Amino acid sequence: MCIKPIYYLSILLAISTFLAPAGSAFAGAPAFTRLFGAAEDAETALSTPAGMTRLEGTHLAAQGILVHSFAEFEIDENLTTMSGGNPDDSDPAVIPGVYYVRPLGEDWRLGLSMNVPSGFGASNGSDWAGRYYSDNFSLVFIGANATVAYPVNDWLSLGAGAKLIYSASESVVRVPNPGPEDKDAKLEVEASGAAVGWMVSALIEFSEQTRVGLNWHGEVEPDNDVELKLKRSTLPPDFVDYVNKVGDDIDVKLRTPQHIDIGLLHEWDNGWSASVDAIWVEFSRFGLTEIGIKDQDVDVPDGNFNDIWVFTAGLEFPLTERMKGRVGALYMEQPVDDEHRTLTFALDEVYGAGFGVVYRRSNGDLMDINLTLLNTGEAPIDTGEDTATSDRGRVVGEKDSPYAMTLEFSYHWK
Repeated sequence: MCIKPIYYLSILLAISTFLAPAGSAFAGAPAFTRLFGAAEDAETALSTPAGMTRLEGTHLAAQGILVHSFAEFEIDENLTTMSGGNPDDSDPAVIPGVYYVRPLGEDWRLGLSMNVPSGFGASNGSDWAGRYYSDNFSLVFIGANATVAYPVNDWLSLGAGAKLIYSASESVVRVPNPGPEDKDAKLEVEASGAAVGWMVSALIEFSEQTRVGLNWHGEVEPDNDVELKLKRSTLPPDFVDYVNKVGDDIDVKLRTPQHIDIGLLHEWDNGWSASVDAIWVEFSRFGLTEIGIKDQDVDVPDGNFNDIWVFTAGLEFPLTERMKGRVGALYMEQPVDDEHRTLTFALDEVYGAGFGVVYRRSNGDLMDINLTLLNTGEAPIDTGEDTATSDRGRVVGEKDSPYAMTLEFSYHWK
């Protein structure tokens, strides 16, 4: 049996459930703008390594991004065949990150960073209508990155680096026991692994005021140890033993797909600047949806995801001598067609807008705070009429109030 790869992009884990195709959950400015062309702080060690050549001296930054979803999944009671109603609401999450840049001699730069490049989680509850598809689920990637940069000439800098990605996934799915009075069994699935990947980068400076950042992050594919446990089951003992041992035969790749980034930044003499960023992600390499028990067998459906683009645009402008304001907007394509959407990965197209400020202290340190509001889409789901008479039933519904927010704070030591 082969389980196709799992990956949750996260340029924002802020959709409490999705986005973040840049392969890293860091925020340059509101609505995840100024990512690749700015090259002006320690986050450049990961966002555009080649841009580290623009930094003088040592730079350190610490960041936290608070993510909260206001969306609630509403069951269509007329079409849903299972009892239990709606899932539990989601909880806020905080995504940390640390970034460091220092000179290596006169020209070379070294960058180190650690963050949570991707993640996803949902705690739907053990008694809602879709419990046989998804009860609890978490998927986390933790990344440690080392990059270097060198200025080839006055207008071109190149960078490259390696990244160690650790991935871990845990899920719980309820399984109906045959006895009408028996409580549900539960299937626990755990997978974890680590692998090393690569990235290459270029910064092209057309002038002192206009520059473009380019990055290519290769796919990272850890080999994962998988463990399945079917607990509290009154199904035939031979089947329970089969499920508990089948993890050894499952090939799980908690894969982070390759992505290509491009960002343009232009500055005017009056202190204003504008940025445009685009990210292409090979999201079709995502793949796994829910693992469950169907007709007394382990069910591993295909994900049928699509490659996607994410676009952002932003403005920065002076407010006072030490403070600048920022505004931005973003759009993410729909990663999965409506007919293939699942209860675990309820992904839809995303629109967002945000505002923020950056303040320079008297000692030169910078503080950023950015608020981004997102429309994450209604993401309608129908498990299909053919499931209506199965032991998992048919579940139909969509999100009500499909909105999320991210609140990001960064401190930059200069």
